[in-house]
Amino acid sequence: MPTSPSTTFTTPGPIGLGTWKMGVSAAQRRAEIAAVARALSAGYRLIDTAEMYGDGAAEKIVGAALEAFGPSRRAEVVIVSKVLPENASRAGTVRACEASLKRIGCDYLDLYLLHWRGRHPFAETIAGFMELRERGLIRHWGVSNFDVDDLEEWKAAEAAADAGVGAQCNQIYYCLAARGIDFDLLPWQREHGMLAMAYSPLGMGELAGNPKLERIARERGATAAQIALAWCVRNRGVMAIPKSVNPARIDENLRAGEIRLTEAELAAIDRAFPPPRSKRPLEMA
Repeated sequence: MPTSPSTTFTTPGPIGLGTWKMGVSAAQRRAEIAAVARALSAGYRLIDTAEMYGDGAAEKIVGAALEAFGPSRRAEVVIVSKVLPENASRAGTVRACEASLKRIGCDYLDLYLLHWRGRHPFAETIAGFMELRERGLIRHWGVSNFDVDDLEEWKAAEAAADAGVGAQCNQIYYCLAARGIDFDLLPWQREHGMLAMAYSPLGMGELAGNPKLERIARERGATAAQIALAWCVRNRGVMAIPKSVNPARIDENLRAGEIRLTEAELAAIDRAFPPPRSKRPLEMA
């Protein structure tokens, strides 16, 4: 069982592994288990999944990889999962988490997120999170795909519930092709000490072959994907969770967390991908 939750959620590094789109094809199951296992052996220490991914099949893939990694090493890995909005009543949140734990085959989640806002009042979901934390089934909670107004409403609901340590993370779509949150959401999260976890940090894969990023990468002895990831995690309070089943790409993505871009490189990237000058609607992939 986990120890009592600390006041803040801390990440094991700037790069984790995403599992979105895993579990969709039974034919790919063995390769996907091998990919997650490879990531763990390579040094990844955060794995992100969700009950939605493959209708729970991605969570089973994570569980199989964890079994291969070694059940006694569970505490070395940060496991993140998410509850669907339609399941996010108080009782539904608890049931969904219990089902996720069963599929993964572990006793607790390090971080449990509301996947996006839906019809259930925030107070209901927060009550479910509080119950799960009290029972030791989750250590921390957070949200996903929330904009500033959503976060402010959520924080008010936590205060009304006397929830104590509240949301520790907002998982959002963030990459060079979708950087609108640089204008207001990321500053808000930094001010409130809330981690930004970037999903699809390579866009839909197009950034891995972007010619402008490739030019910067060649001078670095890196790849365009590594430059895109290094940009994504350039500031404190942001981590990225790229998904890959390619062993070489898995290793490459992890090493991107070690790259520190220069001011000149950042300026060149800004010219190629201009930062937002006004509020933009929150993007979702």
